Amino acid sequence: MRVKQLAGGSISVIMGAMLILTGCGKSEPAPAANPTPESSASVQPSEAPKPDDMGKKYDIEFFVPTGSGGSIPSPDKDFVKKAIDEKFNVNLKVTHMAAGPDSTNKVNVRFASNTPPDLAVVTGRDSQTYAKDGLVADLRPFMTKEAMPNYYKWISDSEFTGYYTIEGVDDGLRAPVPFDLQPYSSWYIRKDWLDKLGLAVPTNYEETLEVMRQFTFNDPDGNGKDDTYGFSTSGNGANVGFDWPQWVKNGFYSSMYIDEGKLIDAGSNPDTVKVLLEIKDMIEEGIVDPNWFLNKGTEHFNKIIEGKAGIVKAGGRDFALEGVETSAVNRARQINPEADIVPFNPFPDAKGITSAPQGSNGFVVPKTLAEQDPDKVHRMMAILDFLASPEGFLLTHYGLENESYTIEGNKVTLKPDVIQKINTENGKFLQIYDFFTRVSNPAPIGLEIINPNETDRDRAIVEQLLSYKYVPYTGGPYVTPPAGINIADYRKEMNSTHAKIVFGDLPADKWPDYLEELMTKHKGREIFDNYTRQIREGGGFDAK
Repeated sequence: MRVKQLAGGSISVIMGAMLILTGCGKSEPAPAANPTPESSASVQPSEAPKPDDMGKKYDIEFFVPTGSGGSIPSPDKDFVKKAIDEKFNVNLKVTHMAAGPDSTNKVNVRFASNTPPDLAVVTGRDSQTYAKDGLVADLRPFMTKEAMPNYYKWISDSEFTGYYTIEGVDDGLRAPVPFDLQPYSSWYIRKDWLDKLGLAVPTNYEETLEVMRQFTFNDPDGNGKDDTYGFSTSGNGANVGFDWPQWVKNGFYSSMYIDEGKLIDAGSNPDTVKVLLEIKDMIEEGIVDPNWFLNKGTEHFNKIIEGKAGIVKAGGRDFALEGVETSAVNRARQINPEADIVPFNPFPDAKGITSAPQGSNGFVVPKTLAEQDPDKVHRMMAILDFLASPEGFLLTHYGLENESYTIEGNKVTLKPDVIQKINTENGKFLQIYDFFTRVSNPAPIGLEIINPNETDRDRAIVEQLLSYKYVPYTGGPYVTPPAGINIADYRKEMNSTHAKIVFGDLPADKWPDYLEELMTKHKGREIFDNYTRQIREGGGFDAK
């Protein structure tokens, strides 16, 4: 099988293509790529513009990734938009797409055509590309603790000034979206299928493989059809991700983490080939969803929900909770009332099944906007700080006080049936508006959520998830590649090599040669040496 590469490259490439298409027509000149520190910031911190008084009304567009679908209702039913518009004197438009290559390409094209959204929530890799292409603003003048006190309850100074800076480019060109501090990561399994086949929840790797075989070949749903598989994941047409259990089985706990005082990049290791060969064997055995490589985003979750695959790996506290209307188990029960999905850990003795959480998404603002209308950027940051506040969190997750929930002190008691009705009747729009605090635990802002629909089963599942071990991600400061090197370019080559080995397009015994090429031609050694230096200097480990 030939590996197909999806489009999603540099902004400058897309810009070039668009200029060719426009021929001799007039167009705005493209910003210079790889700006110097002096040219990349529109305003320095010492020159911070004064906060605006909200006297002028702004049309504002946010481009955000969706969680699990949804659509925004008409303005008369959209109480989130109404509250934000009135509070901040704006006309807010939220453009939303499922996270993945398509949304990346959409934002790329909009930047390239000089029609970017006013604010975009994008992956860390994408934001790095925009920063290096000189497209986004220095956010430090707009994101002081005085201006955004709620935001800084979620995000520490080191996270804002460390991971979200880019070496060789001025600081503050991207900022992290709040994220869960607890990973809540696990493999999940169709318990009703186990019961149908008389099997127990697997407790180790070999048992897990055997269950996958039974799920594939022994008709676990009893429909008399050969239409089920043991495992699914989403390769997004580009990579062999870390949902595959072979990574942990071979002692790799996450993409990048610290182990015994050393930085480990699992995909760039001499032993990575062992993982790839075991994945190849598992695919050739026929127990994996054949669409896994082309699945995008969370499409593989649909496979366990719809009864097409029996095991997936997922994050998030609520994935299998009965008391959460949008959980996978409840969606599965809409199809089959007997469906049951539970977490399990095939590696109880491993150092961890994932790494500590890290910010994966950031938000960026066009450089031209900050230069031309800093008051508008202040207004947008005020909206984000509201979304990070208790009031904004409750509005975008649950709805209106006394209608969808009650609050006494810091304890918030939900009315799940009301929340479900509001969401269902309005396109599940809260799953879009929670984009800025898509987290499971609002403890950083002092809230305790009580869901009366959560069962003893649910509480046991949460306790189980909290018991899992995980390894440090980087410790100390976050890390950035050397100036002039884009980690996304390296990862693209690495992921392509992995996929070609898994699909048999490259011989596995040549992995040492491929790895050396990644380390030299594609700058891997420079990247990871720089990471190690940054972690050492920040006291993240006792590296020698």
